[in-house]
Amino acid sequence: MKLRIAGALVLLALSAVGIKAQARLPDGDVAAARGQGAVRAWYANPTDRYDHGILGDAIEAGSLVAEDAGGQRYQLDLPQSQVFEDITPRLADLDGDGRNEVIAIRTTIKAGAAVAVYRIGASGLEGVGATAPLGRTHRWLSIAGIADFTGAGGAQIAIVKTPHIGGILEVLALRKGKLVSLFQPVGGYSSHFIGSRDLSLAGVGDVDGDGIADLVLPAQARRSVTVFSFAKGVRALFEAGLPSAISRPIRVDGVGRIRVPLESGKIVEVKSR
Repeated sequence: MKLRIAGALVLLALSAVGIKAQARLPDGDVAAARGQGAVRAWYANPTDRYDHGILGDAIEAGSLVAEDAGGQRYQLDLPQSQVFEDITPRLADLDGDGRNEVIAIRTTIKAGAAVAVYRIGASGLEGVGATAPLGRTHRWLSIAGIADFTGAGGAQIAIVKTPHIGGILEVLALRKGKLVSLFQPVGGYSSHFIGSRDLSLAGVGDVDGDGIADLVLPAQARRSVTVFSFAKGVRALFEAGLPSAISRPIRVDGVGRIRVPLESGKIVEVKSR
């Protein structure tokens, strides 16, 4: 079975075709993917109307911009009550129809963060599914990874709700215009620390060699990692302790090889047992 991992990010030059150009989010990159639907996406219209600063600065995005394969550009502007509390959006074909969706973290200022999915439709960028906001201001979630975690086709979204407070792992799928949780949520994990510009510390790759993507996720204190498989429900394949806390994103370099950057400056290799 072919391993499929979605959401690769690359920095691209922007053209001035289509809509009126707006300032891009500082430090925000452009997500790019092949195929149909949205093939490029980025955040624009920087704003300081939300005072959370969980990603290390006081600037969030007020707009989402996407381009199709023909270079047509589309823009969605949020109301004043919302921001994209994110740095770079993600592109993936979530429902297996051959067209990429845009996956974002959208925050309602009084109710917290949510996962929001958009696609290019007849009226421009259209919302096609979202989770409920976390319920109160200054509550955020991390998109840990996007891949075909189940082996069933399409792609699923692994998230960690409140990664700095209890860290709840969920796996979401887009089904008939709704984001649904596939498994019982699991607490005690994290994929981000306060102030980090790395949106996810988690690693995605085929750790156990079954051809299906696994998720390598730090524990809450970031001093151990757990490898999760979702091919047959939620299974923790193994856990490994670390000599110091994780500082940068984990890399999965082939079957059974996990490289973890640490605050000490070292990179340790964790091998499956």
